[in-house]
Amino acid sequence: MLTTGIIEQCKNNDRKAQLQLYNSYCDGMYIVAQRFVKDSMEAEDIVQESFISAFLKLHQFKGEVTFGAWLKRIVVNKCIDTLKSRKQQ
Repeated sequence: MLTTGIIEQCKNNDRKAQLQLYNSYCDGMYIVAQRFVKDSMEAEDIVQESFISAFLKLHQFKGEVTFGAWLKRIVVNKCIDTLKSRKQQ
């Protein structure tokens, strides 16, 4: 379980803390994305984009839910956006 200290370090752009956060959650988030889009390359892209979004919006994370749940919501939303854009093509 991650401490709020790591989250705070990430908010201050600490690259080591960001890497630790990424390493803690990337595999689980990849599985979520893969289940939605059923394409490994696209799932990897979604995970990368989700982490970028999460780090850019980390100041919005209030701790009302776990960081993992918050990040998963970002991943799911990006998956939904990807599936919508696929449908429109």
